[in-house]
Amino acid sequence: MKKNCKRYRLRKRSCGPSRFAWLLLALGWIAVIPLSISVVRTAKGDCSEPVPVFAPSGADEHAELHSLQAAIDPISDPGSLRKSEPTVLIYHTHTTEAYYKSSEDEYRSTSEWRTDDPAKNVIAVGEELKQILETEYGVHVIHDVTDHEPPKLATAYERSLMTMLKYRNECPSIVLYIDLHRDAYRETDQPCDFVTVNGTECARLMFVVGKGEKYTEKPFYTTNLSLAERISARLNIIEPSFARQVRIKSGRYNQHVAPNCLLVEVGHNANTLDQAKASMRYLAECIVLSYCSERIPASDWVPN
Repeated sequence: MKKNCKRYRLRKRSCGPSRFAWLLLALGWIAVIPLSISVVRTAKGDCSEPVPVFAPSGADEHAELHSLQAAIDPISDPGSLRKSEPTVLIYHTHTTEAYYKSSEDEYRSTSEWRTDDPAKNVIAVGEELKQILETEYGVHVIHDVTDHEPPKLATAYERSLMTMLKYRNECPSIVLYIDLHRDAYRETDQPCDFVTVNGTECARLMFVVGKGEKYTEKPFYTTNLSLAERISARLNIIEPSFARQVRIKSGRYNQHVAPNCLLVEVGHNANTLDQAKASMRYLAECIVLSYCSERIPASDWVPN
């Protein structure tokens, strides 16, 4: 009987954890704790490391993401675009687009709702955005005012592409390309189509993202859509309906040049120039706050 008990005790002891096993377990916990802290920091929007953001693949998911305020994380460091070299290019594929003629904003029309006066067309809106990004956020911006419309409006994107490639080659520090337009008024729009923010009338904004369906070289659809969605959602937190739903189209709109290309429609021809310029303060804020969490490692810059 005693021998049997002795064998039982030996078997029980051999199945239990040894001192070496306990040591391995302790070392494992020590290794896991820093990793867990790192994951939590990344989830909270720490800008010290790139945070990949995945865009929706279908129309239903697209609508769901657009309405999710939970995806809007507070950004602790809005300075990710601040460098000594230029990081943002603002340009205009349709350079002469103009706004509603009011007594304060008379201009000489070159064609319907267009003028070559840079103080009265979308160039003035782009300049307003540039000044706010630079003076209030310390972002180094290049504003190109080349008229890409002549000799034919239908081929303007071919010429604005040359402008983008020029700056991409000469200023590799540029990480954000903004093609600033004015939309066309449609019968479905409200005659007084603006939002009032802090007592100021602001033109509504809309981003256009291309899928490049007919092109061999595809645009960076995932990253472009993700950034446009995030900026739109932030604008709508400032004021509901400030941003229209992101419009996804079959074209490419030169959005294959880089992973972060924005085409933004600032109001339409039923808005005034003052309303369009007033929106730039809020667009600048949302761009700076959104870009940080949109940074994606260069290894992931693959067109979809």
